[in-house]
Amino acid sequence: MNKEQQKIESLLFFKNEPVSFSWIGKQINMKISDVKSILDGMSKFYENRGISLVILEDKASLVTAESSLDILNKIINSKEEKELSRQSLETLSIILYKGLITKHELDYIRGVNSVFILRNLLIRGLIEKNINNKDKRSPLYSITSEAMSFLGIHKKEELPRFDYFLDKLNRLESDTLDNESIQ
Repeated sequence: MNKEQQKIESLLFFKNEPVSFSWIGKQINMKISDVKSILDGMSKFYENRGISLVILEDKASLVTAESSLDILNKIINSKEEKELSRQSLETLSIILYKGLITKHELDYIRGVNSVFILRNLLIRGLIEKNINNKDKRSPLYSITSEAMSFLGIHKKEELPRFDYFLDKLNRLESDTLDNESIQ
């Protein structure tokens, strides 16, 4: 694959939707006729692969190959790919606002055991486990970049009322520690 093909492939992958030849041409400073010619050549590259290049009139897109539809439909219809429950959204929000957090801290904030919710969020790739240097037996959970990208945010401070909710979570945690030390 040459440099022009790589650039076009990157643009199609990045956009993840049909894009016009003229848009591609503008991005890489190329004539529409040259874009079409390169795309026609790329079609052969994508034969018998998991990804197909679809060219329809003056637009092109990368899509999953038809031969993969059965496995993809199985995943789409699986339990992991259903919408997030209210409890999952609540847990994800706490992890997002709080940052690194243990299961114990999360359970205390939520008032219930979060083991199954955490497992589901881990499977979906929305959170990840991190090593807890203070207690190796208790991992720290954090949000993934995929989740941030899905939410359309680049940093946590862009979240609605970030400082307010972070302060509330920190006070709740502080109150918990104070109550536990009294007992």
